[in-house]
Amino acid sequence: MTTYLVDNSIWQKAGTSTAIADRLRALSPNHLIITCPPQVLEYCHSARDPREYLDLREDMEGLLPAWEHPDGQDALDIQQALWEKGLVRAAAAFDCLIAAYAVVNDAVILNSDHDFGYIELATDGRVRQEYVAA
Repeated sequence: MTTYLVDNSIWQKAGTSTAIADRLRALSPNHLIITCPPQVLEYCHSARDPREYLDLREDMEGLLPAWEHPDGQDALDIQQALWEKGLVRAAAAFDCLIAAYAVVNDAVILNSDHDFGYIELATDGRVRQEYVAA
C-alpha cells in the first residue's frame, strides 16, 4: 500500500479526464489518499460562490488528513533545492509546502502539472511524484 497526496491539478480535472478518473479509481481501493491544509486551501479557493465553497470543503473532509505536519524548515529546504538547481520559479510556495507534507507523510504526490516533477528533480527524488496526463 502506498500513500498518495492528490494535488488539485488532479482533482480539478477528474471530472473531465478519463485518464485521471481511471487512475483515481485504481488507487482508491488499494492505497491511502490523504490531504493537507495547503492542498485543501487551494482546492477550496477555486469555488465560485459560497455554496460551491461548502461543497468543495465537504469533498475534502471525506478524505484522510495528513497525520504528520512539516515545519517551516522542511518547505524552505525544498524551495532552496529549486534555487540550487536553477529552477527558481518552477514551483509555487504552496507547492513547496504540499511537497513537504508529502515527504513527512511518506506520500507520493499524484499530479497533472509539471511543478512537482521539477520539485522531484530538484530534491533528487526525496519528493516523490506521479504525473498523470489529462
